[in-house]
Amino acid sequence: MLIILVYLLFNFRTMLYLAENMKYLRAGKKMSQKSLADALGITRARYSKYEYRLAEPPVDILIRLARYYAISIDDLITQDLCLKSRSHEPDL
Repeated sequence: MLIILVYLLFNFRTMLYLAENMKYLRAGKKMSQKSLADALGITRARYSKYEYRLAEPPVDILIRLARYYAISIDDLITQDLCLKSRSHEPDL
């Protein structure tokens, strides 16, 4: 039972980071969902489901995203990239 709970909590956190990171990275490039979906070879509707956590992207889409943004899949799904970038901003 404990293993299932740990898995569910990890999966929820991972999905939360993934969706937020997808939004953050796309916004950073000033791209629409449609233009990014086209670059990934998928429909805008399919891409939108990933950003809104209505579906999990399969491994091949994670690979395409990681290559597109030149980051690791690990960072894409397990790191809060928004927080990470704020911590590296110089103080003004």
